[in-house]
Amino acid sequence: MPGVRLAAGLWTGVLTGLGVAPFLLASPALAQTRPGSERGGEREAVVANETGLAVRELYLAPTTQTDPGPDRLGADTLPAGGSLRLRLGRNQPCAWQLRAVLADETVEERRLDLCRSSRVMLGDASAPAREITVNNDTDLDLRELYAAPPGAAARGPDRLGAELVPAGRTHRLRLGRRRDCVFDVTAVMADGSTVLRPRVDACRNPRIALSDPGLIWRDLTVANRSGRVLHGLHVVPAGRGGELGSEEGWGVDRMGTETAPDGSTFRLRLRLPGCEADLRATYEDGAAEAKRAANICTGPVTFDGSGIPRPPERQLTLVNRHLAKIDEIYVSSSSEGDWGPERLPDGLDRGDRQTLSVPVDCVADLRMVFPTGGAEERREVNICENPTVVVRPGWTVAARLDEGEDEADAAPRPGSVRLRNTARLPIVELYIDAPGAPRGEDRLGATVLGANETLDVAPPEGEACPARLTAVFRDGREVTRDPLDLCAGIEVPLP
Repeated sequence: MPGVRLAAGLWTGVLTGLGVAPFLLASPALAQTRPGSERGGEREAVVANETGLAVRELYLAPTTQTDPGPDRLGADTLPAGGSLRLRLGRNQPCAWQLRAVLADETVEERRLDLCRSSRVMLGDASAPAREITVNNDTDLDLRELYAAPPGAAARGPDRLGAELVPAGRTHRLRLGRRRDCVFDVTAVMADGSTVLRPRVDACRNPRIALSDPGLIWRDLTVANRSGRVLHGLHVVPAGRGGELGSEEGWGVDRMGTETAPDGSTFRLRLRLPGCEADLRATYEDGAAEAKRAANICTGPVTFDGSGIPRPPERQLTLVNRHLAKIDEIYVSSSSEGDWGPERLPDGLDRGDRQTLSVPVDCVADLRMVFPTGGAEERREVNICENPTVVVRPGWTVAARLDEGEDEADAAPRPGSVRLRNTARLPIVELYIDAPGAPRGEDRLGATVLGANETLDVAPPEGEACPARLTAVFRDGREVTRDPLDLCAGIEVPLP
């Protein structure tokens, strides 16, 4: 039967009872064609990483191109055991050049025929795949993991990369396709401690545990009664805790990103060698307290704030040389988050001075509020170096905080005397009467004359200079000066 020509030089069909049976002709162009090699088809490559290390950089370009092109991974990596599908576009050639940079800086290069196979394996395809199951049965997260042949000069790259293995979880450590079985495994925990497992045989016993079998699981109950939000908790075996204000010696924060409000109770599960532990609690306001050699097996450990170090009492003398009375005065450590209590409920009159005993560090913030509601502040004043602060116009930016005090206090005002309290206790009552007259009203009223404070007094208008002066101290002791010349222009120490 004559053949039917449908396309010259390509194929002929023989008409039979079963239809048209095509067959290929031996043309040179057609003999070089492989399945999937049509120029119009979508070209792709699937890269499987069987090296046991993360691939940090991956380049793939046609062999006709001298430039390797961009890193196909960008900011990512291809982990051990992972695979990546790369779509290369339409009308692409068959021959490609691949270059992979591994985490240990080694490089794998090879030529690919993507028309024959789009799947590319990195690693020795003839070797078996090795892996080790790592059981993190500690109470800390596993941060880094290394595996190297015994005796290697370095432990190699971190095989976890950015991954963490939480406490109580397992991890498959993929070693890639290789013929050796024995590895030295190093684990670095969240607190920086290191666990070594030398000569692990991945062929015979591919499973390791990280915990010390001598450590026992302990359940710790913690109660927060500090009046603050508990921000962090560090727990280490007794005797290992460092200084309260240092991170050294305290290990990892056991609370992670969690917080515990005041009045709350929570539990932690720890692996410790015994019941005694050193604990350090840190709070949102920056305060911290420690419990040393606390027994965590007998009951809850309570943090009540009693262990927070208190600043020493500092003496600060305030002198009001401003244009008005100061209604409110606040002094607080610069590290504190608020101003704290008002220090002088009765304020400070113009021209008066007052010495405060304030529990702050040397560096303090000061705030003065005036009757108009306006306020002036000065931050980070070292009151150990500047124990006297003269509040006057411009004091917030003055180079000297005590400027103006000496000139104003050089001597009593003419026609008066200056009373100075040289005792440790304040004078709470002061009486000034004519000699022989009965005791009159208390001249101090609601105020007091503190230790080393002064007060200028003069005889009332129209009255004589001689007077009887009686000072009453806080402990009830009385001191009398009789007679006292109120016009003498001198300083009178009391008692």
